[in-house]
Amino acid sequence: MVEQNSKTNPSRDNKQNNFSSSKSYPLTNENQKEKGKKSSNRKWLILVLIFIVIGLGVGIYWYFFLRGYISTDDAYIESDRVAISAKILGRIDRLTVDEGDTVQQGQLLVQLDATDLHAQLNQVEANLNYAGQNAVLAKVNVKLAQSDFERALLQFKEKIMSPEVYDHAKQALDIAKARQDIALAEIKNAQTAVDVVKSQIQNTSIYAPMNGVVAKRWVLPGDVIQPAQPVFTIYNLDSIWVDANFEETKLSAIYLDAPVEISVDAYGGTKFLGKVIALPAATASKFSLIPPNNASGNFTKVTQRLPVKISLKIPDHIDSDHLLLLPGMSVTVKIPVRGESE
Repeated sequence: MVEQNSKTNPSRDNKQNNFSSSKSYPLTNENQKEKGKKSSNRKWLILVLIFIVIGLGVGIYWYFFLRGYISTDDAYIESDRVAISAKILGRIDRLTVDEGDTVQQGQLLVQLDATDLHAQLNQVEANLNYAGQNAVLAKVNVKLAQSDFERALLQFKEKIMSPEVYDHAKQALDIAKARQDIALAEIKNAQTAVDVVKSQIQNTSIYAPMNGVVAKRWVLPGDVIQPAQPVFTIYNLDSIWVDANFEETKLSAIYLDAPVEISVDAYGGTKFLGKVIALPAATASKFSLIPPNNASGNFTKVTQRLPVKISLKIPDHIDSDHLLLLPGMSVTVKIPVRGESE
């Protein structure tokens, strides 16, 4: 009978199984929450450890490499620069160099068209010749007037000539001398005009004022240029330095002849040597196109930058033939503070 009841009530067994399984769900959810908390705690612990390691790394780097130094990456290579320009108005006939070319002092760079100037030279030289002939004629007239006056003077003393005729002879001599002076002045004026035109002809040839490299060409042959209009920009790569802009709050730690460690961005880990050769006389903002005017009521205090001039030297163990230090390259400088290296 017992066996029959058990066989005849399978639904009862299923209910019991379902009931037992429904009781196990709450236990599973709690386990999952506990596992989630443990996983979250582990993640936070890992993040904390990572931050601790990063902080230790930064602290170690600061202690061994930055402590006792001031540095800035607001620094650039500079060198002597010349803007090659014409002194006169003219049309460019030819350019003898181009961008990237190396030039030597005294080398011809630009030749302007001098056709009109040569024509003017012929004209002023003709005027000079004409003035010279006038001077010769004036000299002859002076001699003639001088002779007439001497004869008139003798006749006047002998009372052969009337005073009126004597006065005319004397005035004729004075006029002849004045015309001679005018002729001599015309010679000087004509000679000055000749010198001016010759100087302008010389100015049609523009030469390099120093050794350097052509960094920029601004015009082409055939262009008409104005006086002082740049034709080339030349940099002297034999005389380079670094302009480093430091905050004004760091200026008290910088001193002349302080050793400087320089890193050029273009050459990665290569270290260059230098020293402070000039301290600033004014902030960089004073040299801007429109210097700030803080006299108004809208004043906002901003930490100013001061340009410090630093020499740049390639160490002896570095092959300088494979290095090209150009103006405008970005660098990072590091200077020991006052008292650390003294």
